[in-house]
Amino acid sequence: MVQALRELIELEEYDEASLKEALSLFECAYTDKDSKDVRDFLEKDAISKEKAGETRTYLILDDMEWDRGNVKINGYFAIALKNIYFNKVEESVLIEIFGEKRKNYPAYLIGQLARAKGTSKGSGSEYLTTALKYISSASDIVGGRFVYLDCNKNRKSYYEKQGFFYLQDKHNDDTMLQMYKIL
Repeated sequence: MVQALRELIELEEYDEASLKEALSLFECAYTDKDSKDVRDFLEKDAISKEKAGETRTYLILDDMEWDRGNVKINGYFAIALKNIYFNKVEESVLIEIFGEKRKNYPAYLIGQLARAKGTSKGSGSEYLTTALKYISSASDIVGGRFVYLDCNKNRKSYYEKQGFFYLQDKHNDDTMLQMYKIL
């Protein structure tokens, strides 16, 4: 079941301390530096960014546990509308994507995407597909067709298999990349 964090916050019986505790129990399937960032976002930033309207976070909850009155997060994704700035993108690539050279472009950002430890391999792909469906719905309403995400270099091939293309390095140290997809 996909549950919008916003809807949990808006519940009459909302208790921020209990929600933060439930979010803090999430354990990412990966054990690298990225997993710490993913966990930190969910535990420390998701609620405040949700309240501020900066992002929309969606929890993928275990249906059976939910029916028992428990919150078990199998994964989550966070999306936002941002302006992406093109630092090192070749002019020909920008013309191919947009029909003109641009310095920046409004885009949907998949800011976080994670599956929990113990979930089946392939779940992340399902969660990404769900995130793209949500973004596509937003695009139908307000426009926009450009989706991007930041990822560690070692996840580049995973996102290429999901239909994303390399856009540019995020930092000068080449550890983080920006990948994109056209809706």
